[in-house]
Amino acid sequence: MTSQPVSALKAPTELQWDDRLPAKERAAFATWNACIARLNEERAVEINISGPFLKSKIAWKLATYQHALLHRVVALADGVAVNWNGRSMLGAMLCARALMETIAVLSFVERSAAALYEREDLGGLDALGQNGTFATRDEALLKEFPESKATNILTYVKRFDEKILPGFSEHYDRLSERCHPNASGHYFMFAKLNRDEGRTSYSDDAAPQRHAGLILAALAVIPLVETMNARMNAVVMKIADLQHRLAPVPNDPQSDGAG
Repeated sequence: MTSQPVSALKAPTELQWDDRLPAKERAAFATWNACIARLNEERAVEINISGPFLKSKIAWKLATYQHALLHRVVALADGVAVNWNGRSMLGAMLCARALMETIAVLSFVERSAAALYEREDLGGLDALGQNGTFATRDEALLKEFPESKATNILTYVKRFDEKILPGFSEHYDRLSERCHPNASGHYFMFAKLNRDEGRTSYSDDAAPQRHAGLILAALAVIPLVETMNARMNAVVMKIADLQHRLAPVPNDPQSDGAG
């Protein structure tokens, strides 16, 4: 799938444990760093219309969509680490919340692809790859391509909570409160009130242990991405065989399969 080594891509930053969290969590950091390093190695540098993708435009569409999401997962994990290591907790929370969203979308794509494959629904599989890849909220684009309207991210988050991990949506809401310019995202993020002295003091992080725990919980889902990605790899290859069996396409890279 790749024609260049993954070293052509920026290596994700490792998350560094420190005293914002208890020592017992140090092992979790090692697990997450190892997981992200493996996912980094899974990222495609190029996906060419050859091999299984020469016989299945649908499989090619889904693989390119899958790897765009995988790149986003690794980039956001890198963002969490860079901000965490630099003690920019708001930045780390913003990346952690976006990481949760992306994992929820990847889970939906993987589960949907598997279900559509079992039903041998080539039309549904094609729409999954096409509409997901080009999903947008841009009103000008939607006038021309209404089928590409992006699903509200809360829908994906709630589905992940219901199908995969109860409590996921609740934690996402907690992070959202701090990512938005609400009280938890400005006053309680940076300020402390001394009522006796009538004085408000500000710092880079008013509650480092509490905020660290919120990020820790968001990162707990990272190992699930490896399983999702492996299942997606497998189903994409099955879809290639399915399309070749039910609706063969021309074996020409310059044909419509490249479009």
